[in-house]
Amino acid sequence: MATTREIVKRRKSVTNIHKITKTMEMIATARFKKAFDRAVGAKPYTQKISELAGALASGDEKVEHPLLRVNEGSQRTVVLVLTSNRGLCGGYNSNINRLALQHIEELKGNGQEIDLRVSGKKGQQALRYKGYRANVNYTQFDDKTTYAMVEELANEFIDWYSRREIDAVRVVYTRFISSARHTAEVLHLLPLSRLEGEPQPGKKGAEETGIEFFEFYPSAREILQELIPTTVRTRLFQCFTDAIVSEQVARMSAMKAATDNAEQMIGALTRQYNRARQSQITGELLDILGGAEAIK
Repeated sequence: MATTREIVKRRKSVTNIHKITKTMEMIATARFKKAFDRAVGAKPYTQKISELAGALASGDEKVEHPLLRVNEGSQRTVVLVLTSNRGLCGGYNSNINRLALQHIEELKGNGQEIDLRVSGKKGQQALRYKGYRANVNYTQFDDKTTYAMVEELANEFIDWYSRREIDAVRVVYTRFISSARHTAEVLHLLPLSRLEGEPQPGKKGAEETGIEFFEFYPSAREILQELIPTTVRTRLFQCFTDAIVSEQVARMSAMKAATDNAEQMIGALTRQYNRARQSQITGELLDILGGAEAIK
């Protein structure tokens, strides 16, 4: 059995860990609230702008745009992987990295050349360990990522696709569904195969959305020339906001589990210490009684 000194030392160590994990849980909770407000606030705009573009594109005029066509000449696909710069967030990064590796292998099996771009130190380390060195690494995207930062990256992808330098852009990220559910997914950012946004009952085209009751100036065709690139930018920004809030949820859950485990361990060590101390006191009393009997 461990001595009381060893138990006290171990309990002190676990108590210090408990303080750290509790603090990190509180920080993650505060950051989650801010990230949640941003993600939820941006999602209706992303959905509506996609619905508007889809409704305009479903009109009588045939719309042609470089981002709607299918490129097949370059055999080059951009894969953007969104991970975190910090760890201690459970299986958040491992789920994304696993899905990214599967998707990369699938694309390579189809004869595609991969232009790998990774956001987050954890993804860069994991993919490098697996033998995949990213063409570009990003570390500036964190929980304070702005639309302007994402817009610059989206414009780069749009220019490449418009010049037929790439065939597709795929984003591997964690889609935020609710505080209890978030899942790693692959978004086909380019080409834009669907403009309706998130499926919504009764909203499929111009007639259902009420777009047919409006007159547009300039024409719907001219509006779409600007609206389609904006749809790409907002979708990419939504990927980043979803990834940020999912990271904070995962870290909050991981730190809460670590805090609960530390509390249980502290309780178990306290009981173990009490038993050891009781045994020690009993032994000391027996020694005292034995000495007293010997003196008689």
